[in-house]
Amino acid sequence: MTGAVVLATEQGLGYMAKDFYDNRVIQKVFIHPHGSRQNHPEWYKPEDRLQNLGQLLECDSIVFFENPFYWKLIPMAREKGVKTVLFPMYECTPYPLFYEPDLILTPSALDKQYYPNSVQIIVPVDIPWKLRTKARVFVHNGGNGGLGGRNGTKEVLEAMQYVKSPIKLIVRSQIALGTSKDPRVDIRVGTVEKDELWSIGDVFLFPEKFNGLSLPIQEAYASGMGIMCASRFPMTDWLPHDLMIPVESYRKERIAVEFDSAVIHPKAIAQKIDQWYNKDITKFSRLGRNFGKQNSWKKLAPQLIKLCENIR
Repeated sequence: MTGAVVLATEQGLGYMAKDFYDNRVIQKVFIHPHGSRQNHPEWYKPEDRLQNLGQLLECDSIVFFENPFYWKLIPMAREKGVKTVLFPMYECTPYPLFYEPDLILTPSALDKQYYPNSVQIIVPVDIPWKLRTKARVFVHNGGNGGLGGRNGTKEVLEAMQYVKSPIKLIVRSQIALGTSKDPRVDIRVGTVEKDELWSIGDVFLFPEKFNGLSLPIQEAYASGMGIMCASRFPMTDWLPHDLMIPVESYRKERIAVEFDSAVIHPKAIAQKIDQWYNKDITKFSRLGRNFGKQNSWKKLAPQLIKLCENIR
């Protein structure tokens, strides 16, 4: 039996943990309460919600996503013969680690650079695919904005003053953004179900400044959308380059560690939009379908279960 410390909030880490639970990679959860966002304990069956940290130590293994929140669980688990697994996010996970888990699973090549002794495995996605043929409707899902505005929402909105094409831009946000006087821009504030996120639009416009794992990009790609993101590693390793937005420069930022953050100019975003507006994106959509098939939960969940349950 595998337990986990999870967030149950409408954000990347919350959705990621829920996917691991829904696909039975983890079976028991201790929900770490979020101080400022709504918690959703109902995502998990009552009998699978642990009431205290001590109950986690009754599992065979414990999974942590990005941050254990309770670092001393690692040595406590080791004393009891319980194995621990960490999915670090290079920018937000303290390095060096306070305590070494038994297994580190890195979700991207960039995270792997920080943790070379890890096992690299992509986080699976299950999103319905739909063929997109023309780059006319662009979608930006800003979420909660991302740490330090990393999702690029501000730059996307600023770019529209330079865009010449009659595109439609849908900007979704879980935080207030104000309004736009540009009739091409449709700002939608609120939370949307995952399937709806990827059912509308041709191109996912996401000039993300830093990240290794990017579930929004993975899900949008698997849904058949063209991906217009920043031309930076590790996205350049697995996504088509044609739609990528040039990075102007990099600057040093710090969250848990110091890292490179891409600087993307709004004019560069606008130029890429104009370059591809109304162009054929069929081949990118079909490549996304192949990506989704190769990286589905059905295909990869057994590997993840085996990794978490058979730790030496």
